[in-house]
Amino acid sequence: MIVLEGTDAVGKTSVINNLKDYQLFDRDKNICKLFDFNISLLDRVTKLKEYLNNSKDYIIFLINNDKEELERRVNLRKTTDEYDKYAYLYNLLYLETYLYLEANNLLYGKLFMVDCTNLSLEEQTNKVKKVLDKIIERK
Repeated sequence: MIVLEGTDAVGKTSVINNLKDYQLFDRDKNICKLFDFNISLLDRVTKLKEYLNNSKDYIIFLINNDKEELERRVNLRKTTDEYDKYAYLYNLLYLETYLYLEANNLLYGKLFMVDCTNLSLEEQTNKVKKVLDKIIERK
C-alpha cells in the first residue's frame, strides 16, 4: 500500500485523482493521528519508526511551506473544521518529523517527502509520480 500523508489542503486528493493508474490511499489513520500538537516529536518518531519497521507500506509526506497558499485552499472549501484552521502548523509537524527521521537514517526506504511548495497541481503530480516510480522499481 502507498499512502499519501500531509496536512489538510496540501493536495493529497487532487494528486490521487490525477494518478488513477496507481493504487494510492489518502492517509492512514494510524499515522495521521500521530500528527497532533499534544504528541511530542519523540513520541511521534518512535511510533512512526515502529510502523515503518513493521509494515510493508510506503508513505509519502506531501509538504507545502507556503502558508498563504494552504490558507487559500482551505478557504475554498465548502466546509472546514478545526484542523483546517491550523493546516500550516500541522504541515510543520510533518516536515519536522520527516527531517528528524531523515537526519537519523530512520526512513527505512519506505518514507518519502515531496515538497509541493510553489508547485502547480501538474508539477506536484509529476513530482509524486517520480517517487511512485522509484517505489515500484524497489518492489
